[in-house]
Amino acid sequence: MSFLKGSIGVMDSGIGGLTVAKEIQRILPHEDILYIGDSANCPYGNRTAQEIAELSRNMLRYLGERGVKVVAIACNTISTLVDVLTPDFDFKIVGIVAPSAAYVAHSGIKKVGLVATEFTVATGNYDKLIHQLDPTVQVTGKGSPLLAGLVDRGDFNQQDINTEIRTQINYILSKDPEIQHIILGCTHYPIIESNFRECYPEITYINPALEQANAVRSYLEEKNSLDEEKEGSFSICTSGDPEVYVQVAKRIGMKEPSSAIHIVL
Repeated sequence: MSFLKGSIGVMDSGIGGLTVAKEIQRILPHEDILYIGDSANCPYGNRTAQEIAELSRNMLRYLGERGVKVVAIACNTISTLVDVLTPDFDFKIVGIVAPSAAYVAHSGIKKVGLVATEFTVATGNYDKLIHQLDPTVQVTGKGSPLLAGLVDRGDFNQQDINTEIRTQINYILSKDPEIQHIILGCTHYPIIESNFRECYPEITYINPALEQANAVRSYLEEKNSLDEEKEGSFSICTSGDPEVYVQVAKRIGMKEPSSAIHIVL
């Protein structure tokens, strides 16, 4: 199968990055999007940094061979390694952590919770990047070893999901009951934002996907590389079950993909 050169690549360990692809599709409707998800190895957040980096390079090589002009790493776990990955490739790589950390730091929020994979929380990247811009913000994080994997199955009626959400947020609120804002620090989580709201309707949830999509647009504007006339296409490649991706894209209101295929990475 051939893909259009000059696409925006979007990559994740699974289906979660579709939340980023959705925002890119919405704000850049003329751009072609090539999405890749490595569900065969999801979740990445329970792996070592070396394993995550090697799996990520496989996806980046795949996208690079298909002529993408920029790649959005729509995965918080992988984005913690963006400085390690960037020197190996000649196209622009945009992580998701830095744009959302900037949003928090500039929003006036002084206490924020973070739910993410164990790896993302353990790296302290959100804390570091937020504190570079506003050292007064208090960040309380809790990593989940289970939630990304539960979501990636594509079964959103599991009681296990709500149980895991309560486990993570109860921990955060036990550390600081005054927290009113929580970063959904894994792109799988906005897919089940309704579950979060059902469990804790009083909390405001921050979805980093929009901030990353804006960062991609800013880069393309800066490089005079925006497509502004044709209708953009949307293609999916995954090491998992393509039908799960098609159903999730439909669930979150995306344009139907022109193709969805299984690949071996």
